[in-house]
Amino acid sequence: MNGWVIMVGLGLASALVILAVVKGRRQLWHPVLATVILAMAGYAWQGRPALPSARATPVAAEQGAAEALIKMRSEMDQNFGVAKMWLVTADGFARDGSYAAAAGYIQAGLREHPENADLWSALGLVLMLASDGEMTPAAQLAFDKSRKLAPNLPAPDYFEGLAALFDRKPGVTISKWKALLARATPNAKWRPAVESQLAGLESLLASAPTSAPSK
Repeated sequence: MNGWVIMVGLGLASALVILAVVKGRRQLWHPVLATVILAMAGYAWQGRPALPSARATPVAAEQGAAEALIKMRSEMDQNFGVAKMWLVTADGFARDGSYAAAAGYIQAGLREHPENADLWSALGLVLMLASDGEMTPAAQLAFDKSRKLAPNLPAPDYFEGLAALFDRKPGVTISKWKALLARATPNAKWRPAVESQLAGLESLLASAPTSAPSK
């Protein structure tokens, strides 16, 4: 199991649980992500103590979070053909926080390939990133279209679960992610990360105050 995947999984799980059980989700978005990115940076620097420390900024945190989520989505993509021609550029825009440009580029691809499920799921993620993790009607429409075209594509269920957690509904998240893992192949590239996030979420919720929302 790749160590970086484990780090991303644990970092996201920690951030998601904090956002799920604490009020003021939008106000916490940047500082929580800054903490996660700092942890990832520390892991990346392991074994190189001569490197100087660097202050985390909200912009850097947002870019790092986008990078982690884009990586997850790319590992869930099923079409390794035409979609990649559009997603390489769109993902670059998204990593820089240029979500409107990313969405526009994906939509251009969809005009030529309207039946491509990977492009639809990528559009859903970009729209989520643009709204601080909220499942907007437009993002939901994109994920629904992706699921209709490719019922076994994991990205829609994963990111819907993520949005549910941001909406302080961890019970929905757990249900969606468990169902996702139940139908996944043992060697799915994204499986270790989702398993880590699910285990971390369940563990932290088990020790959270009983007043924390679970549905």
